[in-house]
Amino acid sequence: MQTTRPTSPAIVADDLHVRLGQRNVLRGVSLALAPGERMAIVGPNGAGKTTLLRALAGLLRPRRGRVALRGSQSPEDPDARGGLGFLGHRPPLYPHLTARENLAFAARLQGVTEGAERIQGALVTVGLAADANRLVRHFSRGMQQRLGLALALLADPDVVLLDEPDASLDSAGVDDLPRMLDALAPRAAVLFSTHDERVAHALGARIARLEAGRLTDDPRKTPNLTPPTVPTQVRPRPPSFGRAVWAMIAKDTRVEWRAREQVPTLLMFTLLAAVVFDMAFIAALGSEVAAVAVGVLWISVLLAATLAGTRLFATEYERGTLDGLLVAPVDPSGIYLAKFTLLALETAFVGVAQLVFLSLLLNVSLFQASTIGAVVLAAAAISAILALQSSLVVSARAREMLMPLLAIPPAVPVLLAGVGISLGALEVTPAGQQGAWFGLLAVVTVVFLALGTVLYPHAARS
Repeated sequence: MQTTRPTSPAIVADDLHVRLGQRNVLRGVSLALAPGERMAIVGPNGAGKTTLLRALAGLLRPRRGRVALRGSQSPEDPDARGGLGFLGHRPPLYPHLTARENLAFAARLQGVTEGAERIQGALVTVGLAADANRLVRHFSRGMQQRLGLALALLADPDVVLLDEPDASLDSAGVDDLPRMLDALAPRAAVLFSTHDERVAHALGARIARLEAGRLTDDPRKTPNLTPPTVPTQVRPRPPSFGRAVWAMIAKDTRVEWRAREQVPTLLMFTLLAAVVFDMAFIAALGSEVAAVAVGVLWISVLLAATLAGTRLFATEYERGTLDGLLVAPVDPSGIYLAKFTLLALETAFVGVAQLVFLSLLLNVSLFQASTIGAVVLAAAAISAILALQSSLVVSARAREMLMPLLAIPPAVPVLLAGVGISLGALEVTPAGQQGAWFGLLAVVTVVFLALGTVLYPHAARS
């Protein structure tokens, strides 16, 4: 359903309290902005400026207090996020995509109509039209900041939250900030943090000072600068759930194809494991080749999925792109499903490749319809488990150690089913038992997919 521009307050924060670890970062912050108004949050490092912006964007849940965007909508409401532009400390950019591709992906998630025209206009406005088809990993930090501003303002949002928008910009870039905002988001209420009050004055913003988690005065009582007239305008319609998930899958596939960070490494690891087991055990075991082949196959599948799963959400988190996904007007469970699909495809590809390699190396007939089906379904089951775990421990410092420990217990039924199906295919055990094993794999997949779909939206915002 399409919505119109708000006439009520664009941003309201009422008595916000946020605690991170053992520290109370925000302690009773209240503020309000009218549509079209601009406010600068000024304060020393550690005052809570970034935390305030993340709480307003819905990336952090306050312990107490209320946030409302575009009238009375919670920032966790997709309709509210449809009118939100956010730029954190790290621009949410994919280094293996071009500037145009990064904007095109954001436009798909925002439901921007006439996306190509809007993208080209944004590139021209931020001074990157000549670099539109270059990979972002070749950009300077200042160019990345300009592109991050284009991303935040692409959908002509009603509410814009910027964490030090002048960071990494040269003097010309800082001077261009008012022009960029006026051109790409002329109607937006803009709240931004800065260390430089000259930036606030250049943007025509009233100043609120934040110290030790408290505003030194109440911005709600400060005389407002006269905001520009805000005409009613229809907002873009966010994409359907399926289209959003497909856009994220397509983006992840393109990034993996160009970066080649996961699949080649996993393939090499699993093939090396097969060679090592062949040299170490086959000569001694002789007639037990089938059992060794089955063991190598399923240990390889589990370890490959675990290695890939460890980085599944961590890469997005470290780049800052996870914030970009979470502030988009899409159901967060779609992020989990997209990541699950990528991991399942990678794991299934590696597992089928291992089937072929083991069949040739050990001269066993593992490459059969039943074992291929088992690998594909087991890849889905293990990926559902690992995608959920990866999303839950994404910000943990010891996630590389935690993931294997968390993966093995729930994956035991998957390994048992995979071994049972494989031994049945090799006629080591009765083939009639395979149906029950396939049923077990299907149940595990459905259970963990359902858990991930339900839990991730709650876990994504700490």
